[in-house]
Amino acid sequence: MNWLKWLLAAVVGLIAVTVFYLLVLFDLNDFKAEITQKVEQQTGRQLQIAGDIGWTVYPSLGLSLSDVTLSNPEGFVPEQMLEVSKLVAAVALMPLLNKDLQIQQLHMDGVTVNLVTAKNGRTSMDGLTSDKAAASAPAETATPVTAPGSQQLKLEDLSIRNLQLNMITEGSPTQSLALKSFNLTDFKANEWAPLDFELVVKSTPTQLEVKGSAQLQLSNNNQLVQLKDFVLDTEFQGLPLKQLLLETDLTVALDKKQLDWQWQKLELDDIKGSGQLAVNYAKQAVIKLDLKLDEVDTAAYITENTTTAEAEAAASTEPDLTALRQFDLDLTLAVKTLKAAGLHTENLQLSLSNKAGLVHIQNASADLYDGKVVAKATLDARKMPVNYSFTKQLSGLALRPMLIDGADIDLLSGTAKLSIEGKGQSLLSEQLKKNLLANGSFEITDGSLYGVNIAQMIRNARATLKNEAQSTDNTEQKTDFSSLTGSFNLTDGVLTNPDLKMAAPLLRLSGKGSANLLTEALDYQLSTALVNTSKGQGGKEKDDLAGVEIPLKISGTMQEPKYSLDTKALFETQLKDKVETQKDKLKNKLLEKLGGL
Repeated sequence: MNWLKWLLAAVVGLIAVTVFYLLVLFDLNDFKAEITQKVEQQTGRQLQIAGDIGWTVYPSLGLSLSDVTLSNPEGFVPEQMLEVSKLVAAVALMPLLNKDLQIQQLHMDGVTVNLVTAKNGRTSMDGLTSDKAAASAPAETATPVTAPGSQQLKLEDLSIRNLQLNMITEGSPTQSLALKSFNLTDFKANEWAPLDFELVVKSTPTQLEVKGSAQLQLSNNNQLVQLKDFVLDTEFQGLPLKQLLLETDLTVALDKKQLDWQWQKLELDDIKGSGQLAVNYAKQAVIKLDLKLDEVDTAAYITENTTTAEAEAAASTEPDLTALRQFDLDLTLAVKTLKAAGLHTENLQLSLSNKAGLVHIQNASADLYDGKVVAKATLDARKMPVNYSFTKQLSGLALRPMLIDGADIDLLSGTAKLSIEGKGQSLLSEQLKKNLLANGSFEITDGSLYGVNIAQMIRNARATLKNEAQSTDNTEQKTDFSSLTGSFNLTDGVLTNPDLKMAAPLLRLSGKGSANLLTEALDYQLSTALVNTSKGQGGKEKDDLAGVEIPLKISGTMQEPKYSLDTKALFETQLKDKVETQKDKLKNKLLEKLGGL
């Protein structure tokens, strides 16, 4: 057995001599010149390795490099495309002999990448691959494709620190991503491995700080990536948003080009909910999004710090919706409470689809101020400016609080029923009002017209003509009615109402008019008449003006309407009554005289 001992001793000695040679006598730095020359021949770039290339022994054999730079193409700023302060890569030696790559350590620290895009379209990536070399390489020298599953990647310890990615476009603000840390340990195919990361994304004037952690699993064939217990905590700066927290599970099937993302918990500032996202990117992206949210208040996300110039530019620039042409979308949205543009809605349900720029809202419904609204709409973003059409029905609507909240107008109250359909083009505020063509009808019951008491107004005008004292009733100025109905059409920003009718306990009113949505100007010509019985609102049992039609004009604006009576009609009525009275007196006197003959 002595020969076996001598054989083992010889093998150990050979290994010791080899290790001694590699670590002590064999200097990797002797290859620096050859490496840099080869890189320059292949890419035209300057590679510099200022620090030493050395071996790492513990806990496994590997290489370490420091102070490595790779230049950008000539004429680019900054001069360096890649800067690495420190890189350590160590692999398990024995598995490598069996073509089993087990990376035990991969540490990177202090990495800066500057990706530049010039005005002429050239980029930092140009020339990094040699097309000529690839074209001239004989087919038989091509590396054969390894069958899936024949090698399994193992990674015991991956850590990245202080990685800075700068995306620079000449003439535009720089966007940057700073990966503060990334850690992945005990990673093996088809097994769960913990990872965590922290990064900062900057794009003037906004900044996102993201912290994340998850359990990662990669399938044996490297085609299925899964993240469970995936937590993302994002803080925003320079945006109305403050914080986004997600607790999710994510699955990416690389072979099927399919992403599925389940959001068990979604918190965006005060908004809480859940949802799921599915994306297939095999050809044109197909997106399915289902969101369920509790309370949403959009006022918190409306910025008020835009300058006058920015506001004017936004008001004169058509919104760019060309991105809608690049994907298909099916959206289902449910919101318990929504506050938008001052309005409050509850139980919002929305189903929306986008097919390469053609958007359909198949169903939208919500509870709105004690009533219900149901709507459908279409938006065509395949051409500019965009075209749209819609239909909407509202019923049981409490009108006064809705007008106050939505338009700061205290003009009408009552329970409203409204039907409207319309179409138009352009999404600019002024153009939207001007180009909208719409028609519809309305019916308001058990309501009031605020700011005027028409019956009292008529009596005061009559009292003035008779030199009588006017009513001193100080009750709220309003005109109660049992119904207010009419139809309307909207063209060139002017809403025309040709058949307004009001039925009230004290009077009847009818006529026509218009409201200019661009200037908010009102122009109504109405005819009003008191009814025979007028108890209430300062009236008496029987009014001597009962049945007399008197013109009423409404002008001013929606915010401050003005009401005026045609007193000339009242005067003519009074004069006519006096003439008739005198006629009766003369007739009676004449009859008396004739009777005495």
